[in-house]
Amino acid sequence: MSCFKSKKYEIIPTETYKIFRNCSGCGRKNVYYSTEKIRINANGKQIDVWLIYQCQKCKHTYNLPIYSRVDRNELDPSEYQALLKNDHQIANKYGINRKIFQKNDAVIFEEPAYLLKEIGNSIKENTIEFFNPHKIRVRYDRLIAECSGISRSQAKKLLESGVLTVIGLSDIQRVFAYSPMHLYPQWQTNL
Repeated sequence: MSCFKSKKYEIIPTETYKIFRNCSGCGRKNVYYSTEKIRINANGKQIDVWLIYQCQKCKHTYNLPIYSRVDRNELDPSEYQALLKNDHQIANKYGINRKIFQKNDAVIFEEPAYLLKEIGNSIKENTIEFFNPHKIRVRYDRLIAECSGISRSQAKKLLESGVLTVIGLSDIQRVFAYSPMHLYPQWQTNL
């Protein structure tokens, strides 16, 4: 139970989103993964930018639009240079940006794998904070189980019994509070 100290964690994706779409090569729906490559077309100062996805089975490609008919001078110069160089980091940045997928009606196949990285102690006493800047959908019981080394069913019991409660909720942050006086006796008898 060493996790139940006031800690902060960040949820860091280790891969990009995969999408599920019709494949003209296979003739049916398949999973597409990011090739982590960017395609740019220019027409004067107007540019179009795509993230290239590839069918898992037949390698047929799909270009996921990132920018359409945007003046290149409107982009941050460092971002524009990264796009021109086909930078791996910028491809990953777009590959985990849920808004791009929503804007293009792309069906996300599954949430990406992630690491739970401890980033320090929480300044609030008796709390566990999770920062999720990429808005990956993760169940509460899974987060609690991963940071504490207990099973998901045990974490779920702690949440259902009120020993752990959600006190802060936003798109990128989850804060859980616990009562040290109730945590260990409950742990001994009910789990």
